Amino acid sequence: MTRTKGFAAPSAALIALLALTGCQGQQSANGAGSPSQSTAPHGYVEGAEEADEPQLRLAVSDAKTGAVSVVDLLTEDVVEKVEGSPSTTLSGADSRYLYLGDGEAGTVTAVDTGAWTVDHGDHRHYYKAEPKTIGQIDGVDPAHVASGSTEVAFFFDGEGRAKIYDRSALGDGELNQLGTVKPGPHHGVTVPFEDHFVSTVPGESPDDLPSKLTVFDEKGAATPIDDDCPEIHGAGVTRDGLAFACAEGVIAVDEDFDADVLPYPKGADGARAWSIEAGRDLAAVPFEGQGIGLLDATSGKWSFADTEAEVVSAGVAPDDSAVIALDEDGTVYSIAPEDGSVLTKKKIVEPAEAEGEGHGGGPSVAVDSERTYVSDPSTGTVFELDPADGLREARSFDIGGAPASLAVTGR
Repeated sequence: MTRTKGFAAPSAALIALLALTGCQGQQSANGAGSPSQSTAPHGYVEGAEEADEPQLRLAVSDAKTGAVSVVDLLTEDVVEKVEGSPSTTLSGADSRYLYLGDGEAGTVTAVDTGAWTVDHGDHRHYYKAEPKTIGQIDGVDPAHVASGSTEVAFFFDGEGRAKIYDRSALGDGELNQLGTVKPGPHHGVTVPFEDHFVSTVPGESPDDLPSKLTVFDEKGAATPIDDDCPEIHGAGVTRDGLAFACAEGVIAVDEDFDADVLPYPKGADGARAWSIEAGRDLAAVPFEGQGIGLLDATSGKWSFADTEAEVVSAGVAPDDSAVIALDEDGTVYSIAPEDGSVLTKKKIVEPAEAEGEGHGGGPSVAVDSERTYVSDPSTGTVFELDPADGLREARSFDIGGAPASLAVTGR
């Protein structure tokens, strides 16, 4: 084991994070009085309005201007618009926050979409508040952003470090850096997982894609993972662990930080994947050329869905109930999560232009438990589809501009 200087999470911050996972107070006997520690309604969150159903919001990035619009999916109103630049992309998102990377400016902007769900196990609370821009994290060559339940890791390729921030503080509009993981300059990613941070580490040259992973603990101690695989690029998180795409297959890392390389399925015909989209127990892995693999993270078994062209965007519903793929010709596929069979396919959008492809500039999909969203930069429209009804068009949103990357929050 080697020791790397950097990350050291304050114990007080960890205590605060644990406290936030419990219910915050109980309702008084008569339900009256202003919210306080003793009289606050069960699940009360200061500054937020509680609702009876999920307050879903759709984030839509513009491929040309970099601006991001936040649409309230209940009212269909644009409740927030964050201005950007042509070099701004939607680098990451989780169930509440957006992370907008600007490679030229060397910044990542954190945005609170103002919609979230608190899961207490036997019941849930649904909240909405005013969206707001929280602030910027600066660094050289911002790349991948990975969010966990309590931390967010912002990886900067040029610095070779991930800056770790307190995710709970984002809800208070604060950027609270907990520490740093520094594996060295390369095109990499660091993922918060099980109170640790699983990170790629540099190869022989910073220009090479990584082939190895290392686990950092909260004191900065680094423990290499024995299994490796050339050219790691793309990561996803399921309930069973982490998955990283590489040239030969997917590296699966479990909660004990044991790893296995799972070779790609036969249908891939020697092609590789560059990204992973994860649901609860299922990961969707689009391949070069055509086709998409579905990996059951629990069993480690693959299924394969053939497509007529290369998949440019894919998504898995949070409960694994739907898998959607969009190919470069503009055809959307609804795929059975159980066996990879194609249930429905429809031509929805015009083929993506070469400019901006692979960098969030073309059509993309976002998948929720009941609906799927598909952007069409050529018409300025985002389509809402119902996978349970043969990809029926339920609604469309005239966003204008060139809508590209999408994310759903509030779930």
